[in-house]
Amino acid sequence: MIFANTDKEITLIYNSDDHIGQQIMAYAQTENIPIHDIDLKHRTLTPTQWAELASRIQVHVRELVNTESPNFSHKFGQVDQFSDEDWLKLLAHNPNILKAPIVMKGDKVSMMSNPQEMLYFVK
Repeated sequence: MIFANTDKEITLIYNSDDHIGQQIMAYAQTENIPIHDIDLKHRTLTPTQWAELASRIQVHVRELVNTESPNFSHKFGQVDQFSDEDWLKLLAHNPNILKAPIVMKGDKVSMMSNPQEMLYFVK
């Protein structure tokens, strides 16, 4: 396992420029437990790490990506023929295309598009 995680800490993978990511970080800070934050604005993950995250969330790699963004289709074009390896490379080189922040605590892993989900996740 690449992401060491216990019930005694929260791991947050997010972009600090993203409003939802900022709000989830604020909720996490109210829990008074250590936070291991991975800010994708300053740090990239490897294709192997992205693959592990997709596996832990139990989604296809493509589901980690915000393909609905107008900038996405303009920059990357048609994605129907992308393989999992293509998606992993896209995420590794363009972490800003992550659909939503990812939160981990112990065995629990969730992709959160609503900051209020943190209230239920950490309990």
